[in-house]
Amino acid sequence: MSLSAALSSGVNSYVFYFVSVKMSWTDARTYCRQHHSDLATVNDQTDLNELLKSLPSGFRDNLWIGLYRTDANAAWVFSDGSKYMFNPWSPSQPNNAGGNQYCVYTSTAGYWNDWTCSDKLSFMCYEKKIQIVRLEVKSSQNVNDPALKNTVLAKLEQKLQENGLTEDAKLSWMMFSGEKVFHKRWYQMSDAFNAPCKRAKN
Repeated sequence: MSLSAALSSGVNSYVFYFVSVKMSWTDARTYCRQHHSDLATVNDQTDLNELLKSLPSGFRDNLWIGLYRTDANAAWVFSDGSKYMFNPWSPSQPNNAGGNQYCVYTSTAGYWNDWTCSDKLSFMCYEKKIQIVRLEVKSSQNVNDPALKNTVLAKLEQKLQENGLTEDAKLSWMMFSGEKVFHKRWYQMSDAFNAPCKRAKN
């Protein structure tokens, strides 16, 4: 059995949503969790660029993102539990001025600053993307057999992880007719089966 699939590279994992209403960091998180996924998680420069491109033209204020910590000795973490790996802090930041700056805003230039969580700012929510991958499998076996579908999905996950699939991404089959995932295509020498696979973030 052989398989081939394609995954777009250089694409960020999130869709960002700007909210102009000013709220405290905690209220902003509640709003994002009710209407989207959470306050914005930013893992790398690609995510940050996409976030800043989501701002309306002319907006020049600071805005909350999901990065925070519970006290001065705690580690920084994003609201959705994601690890803190990317840190475009402004010079001399974070400095915990006043001893109670446990939440983070970004400027429209993309620089971060720790700030008092009760202050009211506009903010950015996010939702995780779903990507569709079309898969071709060449096999003499019945690839719609549940056990074989699981084997194919495991191999696909391994292949995509080699091309940048993150650990928290989940793969699942999309079915458009009945219970069949794969649909047969006829070739002169071998059989091939095509199926779309949905890459979904938790």
